[in-house]
Amino acid sequence: MSSKNKKLAEAVARNLNVAPMANSSSSHTAATAAHYSATSQYITVTLDKLRPYEHNPRKTRNPNFEMIKESIRRRGLDHKPNITQRPGEPFYIIADGGNTRIQALKELFNETQDQRFWSIECQYKPWKGDTADSVEAELDLLIGHLIENDTRADLTFIEKALGIQQAKEYYEKKLGSSLSARELSIELEKDGYIIHYTMIAKMGRCIEFLYPYIPDVLFNGLGNSPIDKLLAIRNNALEVWQQYQFETDITFEAIWENSLSRCNDDNPFNVKTFQDALINEMTDALEGKVSYEMLYMEVDLDERKFQKLAKKQREIDEQTKHSQQDVEKFQQQQLDKIPPETKDTSSSTSSTTVMPSQAEKSTTPSGDEHSQISEKPENPAKNDRTLQTESVPPLLNTEPTQADSDVEPVNNLAQQFAQNYGITPGMSIQAQREQQAVANGLEFACTGRQPVADIWQIYPSRQHKAEAYSLALDIAEQFGLDEFVEHIVKEPVDYSFQMKVPDKELEDETRRSIYELLSMLQTHDLTYSDACFMDTALLLGSAEREPKIDDTTLVKIFRLIRLVRHLRAAV
Repeated sequence: MSSKNKKLAEAVARNLNVAPMANSSSSHTAATAAHYSATSQYITVTLDKLRPYEHNPRKTRNPNFEMIKESIRRRGLDHKPNITQRPGEPFYIIADGGNTRIQALKELFNETQDQRFWSIECQYKPWKGDTADSVEAELDLLIGHLIENDTRADLTFIEKALGIQQAKEYYEKKLGSSLSARELSIELEKDGYIIHYTMIAKMGRCIEFLYPYIPDVLFNGLGNSPIDKLLAIRNNALEVWQQYQFETDITFEAIWENSLSRCNDDNPFNVKTFQDALINEMTDALEGKVSYEMLYMEVDLDERKFQKLAKKQREIDEQTKHSQQDVEKFQQQQLDKIPPETKDTSSSTSSTTVMPSQAEKSTTPSGDEHSQISEKPENPAKNDRTLQTESVPPLLNTEPTQADSDVEPVNNLAQQFAQNYGITPGMSIQAQREQQAVANGLEFACTGRQPVADIWQIYPSRQHKAEAYSLALDIAEQFGLDEFVEHIVKEPVDYSFQMKVPDKELEDETRRSIYELLSMLQTHDLTYSDACFMDTALLLGSAEREPKIDDTTLVKIFRLIRLVRHLRAAV
């Protein structure tokens, strides 16, 4: 075995607590492992001759370990593990599941010195290959462990992903070429392990983009859903980063690594908390040229869904418009086919014709039918009008058509979307914000982390606390107070903020007034009611000097006050 494999085996052994051990019992006689290379058979093996499989997909302690251990203590080993032996090695390894049972046996023997935990009967399976490094044999072992763990459904996502990656390396060594996710899926299926290529691709991305930075979070059991969200957030954030080609030496990969690595100790891990850290770091790297809210709307998964819906809404509106036009055109064509006198006559009569009842028809003698048909009607004009009315196409019906009835809900949906989110289909969010700012005379305030395009407008479905948090950071930064704006993490994350308590009293009167103002407007506790007193020089200035609060900051203060009033009204 290579030195690399030896180190890996020792590390796995320590983790599983099944390192080579000695029997100090007086009745113990040392034995040397025999070689059983030809046939499968049951043999008795002692714990000192057993090793875990170093590439076992399970890297963490089985959550059911104590239950398994107690079962073995009371009943003995019901399910004997399968073992094999590499050529030239003096010990056996677990073939396809059973490392947890070996760990339990070792602990039980250390605790009790009971010989029934020392010697166990196992089924020996011949090694598939002539050498210890046989790729076919390693694949057989690895796939056996994967199948065994899948049967028990007790692997974390990352453990399974690392197992699949190890299998990929073996297959590529065996075949002498690299494999795509689809090709790897086919090879695994040939050897009895079924996994879809899309899952393999996701596992590869998880190992590449998540595993290096949050290994502890992943081994703690991060599942499919949050992993999907993290990978989708990365796609969105990378797309936005590439969209803004500002001059900066900072790479997206560095931002991703820094933001994600800081969350490795989080337990439980929260996707929204990470997303907040990522967007803040992107905002800082772009030096305020793009606002926090702008990035949030481009990166956040829910916001992206809304944008797709808005874009789809425009397509629906166009299709509905064309459908209406087609219906109207068809109706006109049908009307053009009707003689003019028919149209005139039909307009003065009812479109409903009273037909004889079934009872009247049944009471008419069959012999009189011919005479009734051959006779002239008493009122020819009336009958003519009835026949003519029946010949008018049903398209002249004044009831609304299906296309007409569909238009109103579609238009209502577009209107509700615009009212709730302030998004118009077919335009970028930034362009809409700038257009709105110009219309309100606020283009000078459409800058910073949180540009202001409208002081008063509230969109009910937007993240108001996120906007307030960004505004507070912009205002505080103008006066060197941004270090005191603290994001309070809640569940679910809502971007609440409060002002940290300074280590010493703020000496500058202006900074102290702004600090008190932001404390009053904090969103962590909307019942906070401390008063704030501001010098008129801050807002109005004097004949000798300009106001200490510039126009842009003043607009942002007004917007923050508006948001906090709205949030407090909802409490």
